[in-house]
Amino acid sequence: MLRPLVPEISDLHFRNGNSARVLSLLDQTTTLEALDRMGFSMAQPTLVIIGGASLMSAESIERLQAVFAQVLAPLAQSLSLTVLDNGTDAGVASLMGQARCTAGGNFPLIGVVPQGKARFPNDRRFNDSCCDLEPNHTNFFLIPGNDWGSESSWLAKLASQISVGRPALNILVNGGRAALVDLQENLATGRPTIVLLGSGRLADSIAAAIESASSETDPAILELIQHYQPSGKLRVIDLFSPIDRIRDCLQQYFSSTF
Repeated sequence: MLRPLVPEISDLHFRNGNSARVLSLLDQTTTLEALDRMGFSMAQPTLVIIGGASLMSAESIERLQAVFAQVLAPLAQSLSLTVLDNGTDAGVASLMGQARCTAGGNFPLIGVVPQGKARFPNDRRFNDSCCDLEPNHTNFFLIPGNDWGSESSWLAKLASQISVGRPALNILVNGGRAALVDLQENLATGRPTIVLLGSGRLADSIAAAIESASSETDPAILELIQHYQPSGKLRVIDLFSPIDRIRDCLQQYFSSTF
């Protein structure tokens, strides 16, 4: 008799002394099975971080670091949020991991990564298409697939499953074409999204189109705005707004429904 296939779970040890639980999913694995296998509790308030940090000025990067260190990590800690991102040691996932470490946070920080893009600490093979996993994350779901975008629907569904019945929010920082797919999937769940104006690239393109769409606006961005902005599912906040204002804006999405 054949034994049923189950996702493989293991412990990953980083050079900084941290460890994380890693679950390699199968094509037939459901999000509920994945979360149960990892031991996650449901009905937890959730924050999904989408995007990157490419082609940003030194001033913008410094300001973004402050937002992660003074707003996102402290809020995640004080409100017991579960945070999900792409889990790599670059861009926003790296900033979130570093901010959690600096804050001494113990909130769950989950990376959702295509299996073909994940590079483990003990992997000495060089592959410039792979990315190191961020060493301050607590859990990683490795999704079947070799390309960015393979994980997008999983990221959205995992966040929805974790947050069922509780408040949840997406935040878009910078980002490119892959982030647009992530954003489309996560907006489709009904979660509202804060777009961080001034972080560049996709976030700034969406913010500009919300302010004044033109014939040159990317049709995919225009569709997003027309579908979600009238219902308040897209809200723009300036990266260079006062830190307290950014904190209050994010907190109201969670505290108002507690």
